[in-house]
Amino acid sequence: MTIPDWLRLRTAPGGARQPTGEVFLPLTAQQALEARREALALAEDEGALALCANACLVARGVRKGRRPFPSGKAVLAAYGPEEIEALARRWAAWNQREGLGPDLAPGRLEGLKAQLADLPWQRLQWRVLRQFRALPTEGRARAMTGEDYLWCAANLLLDGEEALDQLCPHCRQEAEAGRCPVCGRAAGQTDHGTNPAFDWARFTALKEETET
Repeated sequence: MTIPDWLRLRTAPGGARQPTGEVFLPLTAQQALEARREALALAEDEGALALCANACLVARGVRKGRRPFPSGKAVLAAYGPEEIEALARRWAAWNQREGLGPDLAPGRLEGLKAQLADLPWQRLQWRVLRQFRALPTEGRARAMTGEDYLWCAANLLLDGEEALDQLCPHCRQEAEAGRCPVCGRAAGQTDHGTNPAFDWARFTALKEETET
């Protein structure tokens, strides 16, 4: 089994009825995120992740009969592993034929950014994973609970505070002010018309050589 590529999903209007009687539906970015979260919650171990991911995809992207599947868990209860994989594969093939592949237009990316900005818990999880250089699909990440993420985040904050406590008052004030990682100026400080990387000494020397 293969895990669906969640990043290849985008919004598209309508759906398409197949000869098998199934209706295939495109997924929005929000639906893709919800499906991924549900799959991670359902999977008891790494071996079950592909099956759960396909089931959660089918629950949102495939309709059989009059009512859609309420959840990936319902799909797992209704079908066997082979049928779930077959449904997911047929949906993926339809998705590719309809041209619903990657959509990296600036407006699309901005929309996804806006959605994530409204999900502080996911942003906290991302900061913890980034600190430890872990992907959300790794076993060590999937094994973490909400309390684990909070514990890591709180300790990261405490580490930062302890580092500040070791500084003298002047250096602490400088550290808390925040500096531009490029030029070192205070964050937000602007100097219109001046390039901080411009070498005035070299410019003057070259100018004098040209004039002589």
